[in-house]
Amino acid sequence: MTITIAVTGLHRGENPQPGYGVIRSLRRHRDDLQIIGLVYDALESGIYADGGADVVYQFPYPSAGTAAVLGRLDYIHSQYPIDIFLPTLDSEIHLLVGVGNEFTRRGIRTMLPSEQSYAARSKSNLEQLVAEGDQQTPRSESVADVERLVYAAAQIGYPLMIKGQYYEAYKVYSQLQLVDRFYDIVSRWGAPVVLQRFIEGPEFDVVACGDGQGGVAGMCTIRKTILSDKGKGFGGVTIQDDHLNSLALALIEQLEWYGPIELEFIQDAITGEFYLLEINPRFPAWIDFPSACGLNLPGVVVDGLWNGELPSLPRCSTGKFFLRHSIDLLCDLEDMGTLAAVGEWKPVPK
Repeated sequence: MTITIAVTGLHRGENPQPGYGVIRSLRRHRDDLQIIGLVYDALESGIYADGGADVVYQFPYPSAGTAAVLGRLDYIHSQYPIDIFLPTLDSEIHLLVGVGNEFTRRGIRTMLPSEQSYAARSKSNLEQLVAEGDQQTPRSESVADVERLVYAAAQIGYPLMIKGQYYEAYKVYSQLQLVDRFYDIVSRWGAPVVLQRFIEGPEFDVVACGDGQGGVAGMCTIRKTILSDKGKGFGGVTIQDDHLNSLALALIEQLEWYGPIELEFIQDAITGEFYLLEINPRFPAWIDFPSACGLNLPGVVVDGLWNGELPSLPRCSTGKFFLRHSIDLLCDLEDMGTLAAVGEWKPVPK
């Protein structure tokens, strides 16, 4: 029986999204899948990459609201009955958390955290979260206007990090640079932004799939070796650090997290202490990397939703590394035009 899965977030450019990596992982996992790609722009590069979606539909931005998103989903569902929906972007999950009953009513299976879990891991609530779990996070302030921005930055001290509520993180060294970044981020993602004390040291990522009861079905830990100017990991190596893993597992247990999760840490270069930077409610863009190493977490999500029970995976192999690189995709203008004009496009198998 073919399983139809809808996946969002297919952009693979400078600021890559997780969707194409999720699709590659699913293709590795089983061959009885029909993949629907949901995109916001006809130029999302993963649309045209090999091994991508079987059919692509344009989708309304989350800012259009729940009614518009569900209405478009209903149309797509009428054309290709969707068994599983895997949103991969923070802004989508922010919109969809709390409306899981709408998917259930349509017979679409999803793996989304509870509203309480989602709110507890937000950037503005991290200090409370780690205090309850006896962990650490850099001093942070959530600000929505320039006056409060300048005041909070003076209290935290420069250099510091400024982060959007969904995406983007920049290190800034002065008030002038801070204000410029504030307006830039708000113009794309809205207010508030989060200011965070800068800590010098290596960064780490932990990706897992929570079972909703405090445990995980699988987990992979990497040390970032290459960072983009937006703070994205463009290279990493798998490691085994029992202390770091215990910190991540304790947070997942505390949140009773259900579904994909990414936890970002930094280790103070002087003290060696780990600080939680943020918790993302989805898989990272590098998710196909552990899948290639035998830890297929998107496959776990599908199996869990399809069979009603999350399978347990072994630890990810250590000493494996990834490097992100760019390639040029050869595409037909007619294909892009069809998607942009009609709102849907089905690739011709090569």
